[in-house]
Amino acid sequence: MSRSPSFVALGHLSFDVNIVDNGSPSSHIPGGAATYAALTAQKHGISTGVVTSIGDDYPVNEILAGVDIQIVKSEHTATFANYYDSGERTQVLMASGSRISSASVPENWLKPEILFVGPLLHELPTDCVNWFEPKLSCLVPSGWLRRWGPDGAISHAASLPPFRGKKWDVICISESEIRMLPEQQLFDLGEIVCVTQGAAGSRIWANGQWIRIPAVPADPVDFTGAGDVWATAFVLALSEGVEVEQAGIYASTASAISIESIGLNGCPSREEIEARQA
Repeated sequence: MSRSPSFVALGHLSFDVNIVDNGSPSSHIPGGAATYAALTAQKHGISTGVVTSIGDDYPVNEILAGVDIQIVKSEHTATFANYYDSGERTQVLMASGSRISSASVPENWLKPEILFVGPLLHELPTDCVNWFEPKLSCLVPSGWLRRWGPDGAISHAASLPPFRGKKWDVICISESEIRMLPEQQLFDLGEIVCVTQGAAGSRIWANGQWIRIPAVPADPVDFTGAGDVWATAFVLALSEGVEVEQAGIYASTASAISIESIGLNGCPSREEIEARQA
C-alpha cells in the first residue's frame, strides 16, 4: 500500500500548447492544475500524492518525480491550445483523458492535511469532496464551468453544476470565469472564496466581507497555471495558521513568480516566495 501523503491533488494532468499575442505555437508543455499544485506543495517540503488520468505520452515520472501517483489509464492526455492576447486567455480543447472515480483513490489517502481538487474537463463528480476527510479542502472549479462543441472552442457556463454534500473550505476561481456566475452560488459552496484578477490582484471573501489583495509586480512570460499556484500557496499558508489577508499576499507573490517562467518551471518554493516578499 502506498504511503499516505499530506497533500492530495485530484484532476487531469495535461499538455498546453500556448500561442501568445499571435506568435508561433509552443511545443506540448506538460501542465494541469493538479500538476502545478503538486509541484508547488512538494517544493514546500510536503509529502504529495496525485490521482489523475493520462495517456502513455505524458512524462509523469519525469515531471512528478518524488510524488506518489495513482493513474487511471486513458487513450489520450487532456490537451489544450491556449491563445493569450494581452493576458486574456481563449482555449480550444484538443484531447481529453478519462473519468476519475472514488475507486481510484487509495484508502489511506482519504484523510490528508490538504485536499486540492482541480478538474479540467468534468473528469470528477462534483461530490468528490465527500470521498475525503481532509483538514483543509480547496477547489479550483474551472473544469466544471467549461463547455465545448465539435470545434473544441471552450466557453464558460453561467452556473456551476449541482453540488451535494459538505462545503469546501476554499474555492479559487478567476474573474473571467465568473463574469456570469452568481456570487451567492460561490458563497454557498465555499467558506472562503478567492477570485484572482490577473494584474489587478485578487479579492477574497471571508467572514462576510471582501478583502483586496494587490498584485505583486512581475515580468510575465507564461500565465498558464498561475491561478493553480495562487490557490496552492494560499491553502499552504492557511494550513500553517497564517491569517487570510497574509495568506493572500503569500499567494499573490507565488503567482508572480510562477508567470516569470515557462510552464511548471515557475512552481515556486517557500524560499523563493519569502525572498521575493523580503
